Amino acid sequence: MKVQNILFSQNPPGNLEKTPYAQLSKKHGVNIDFYKFFQIEGVDIEQFKKNKINISEYSAVVFTSKNAVNHLYGILKELNIGFSVEVKFFCINQSVAFYLKNFVTYRKRKIYYGNGKAEDLVRMIERNRDRKFLLPCSVDTSVNPLLSLLDEKEIDYEKAEVFQIKMADLRHIDINAYEMIVFFSPFGIQSLQANFPKYKQNETVIGALGHQVLEAAKEAGIKVTLTAPTKEHPSIFTAIDEYLQISNSSKKQK
Repeated sequence: MKVQNILFSQNPPGNLEKTPYAQLSKKHGVNIDFYKFFQIEGVDIEQFKKNKINISEYSAVVFTSKNAVNHLYGILKELNIGFSVEVKFFCINQSVAFYLKNFVTYRKRKIYYGNGKAEDLVRMIERNRDRKFLLPCSVDTSVNPLLSLLDEKEIDYEKAEVFQIKMADLRHIDINAYEMIVFFSPFGIQSLQANFPKYKQNETVIGALGHQVLEAAKEAGIKVTLTAPTKEHPSIFTAIDEYLQISNSSKKQK
């Protein structure tokens, strides 16, 4: 099946013509659409307080996304509190770790990051199991594989619900009109299932950015063809470009 229509499960960029999306469209003659599959909203202060989280009790923090960083520090700013300089930060990947620069003096903090896999993150945490961990997360943690791993290793941690996911209504979309769908968050996979409970992948090519998305897709029984970052493809765009170049050119030869 030739790929003619691609759906990216996120909002369109501000200036499409200067992005890799436009380059893919022009180079391969494909149509590209954008639909944000979910929205993220921070919890209010009163809701956060109900969890009775005492920041001073924790000697380590685990961040699995930039959203977790954003919303936790937003709450801390409102409460006018912060973490001790002795607190260690454990991040799912380098991108999230570097994002912390927006909120802390990076060189003065003990910040560690994994390769994007929950298993790798837990291995780092295990080496610091004498600490008490705070895990900023979504109100809905059903797509967070990290929790079961932390429980399995008997890590002393507490969830801090700092944001919530609002699934978008996608029923107006003809989901079967796309030969390729690209996901950027495990919540996108969750939204696909919620909006299209009878969805069948068939020959649709699925792309996934990040190990968390890949794991969520596997859990949902969805076959992922394109993944990034990898050694060959640090960007999801290079993975798509190579696939279209090989796939669509072979279709022309036939």
